[in-house]
Amino acid sequence: MRIKDIVKEGTFDDFDMKDYGKDLDDDDKDIGKGFKGDPMFDQLGKIIDSRTSPNPVTFVTTDDGEKIQVNPMQAQELRKLLRYEGMKPQIKLKFTKDVQMSKNLHDFVDSKDYKQIGAVFMQKYM
Repeated sequence: MRIKDIVKEGTFDDFDMKDYGKDLDDDDKDIGKGFKGDPMFDQLGKIIDSRTSPNPVTFVTTDDGEKIQVNPMQAQELRKLLRYEGMKPQIKLKFTKDVQMSKNLHDFVDSKDYKQIGAVFMQKYM
């Protein structure tokens, strides 16, 4: 007699747990939540991707509804910071939420020199 003759397929699939803990299987459940509009990371990506287009995207829209002009180099620098792996999670989360609002995004893009973005980040978050 073999085990497949005794136990029917699917008998132990859920170990009698039903849906307990199922919410833990979704790794991306908190990413992007709490934003009214598109995440800034995605909007900045559209600016970078469309820079060689005849009609490039040059503005992002913050969660408070303001349209802010961002050039491709600024978008690239901000995306570097948004995906930087060595940053503490709480700082990364705060920065991600902060740039969704116009008052904080202006701090980074009002200077047309994209090289200043890193310095502004260090001043605000470190």
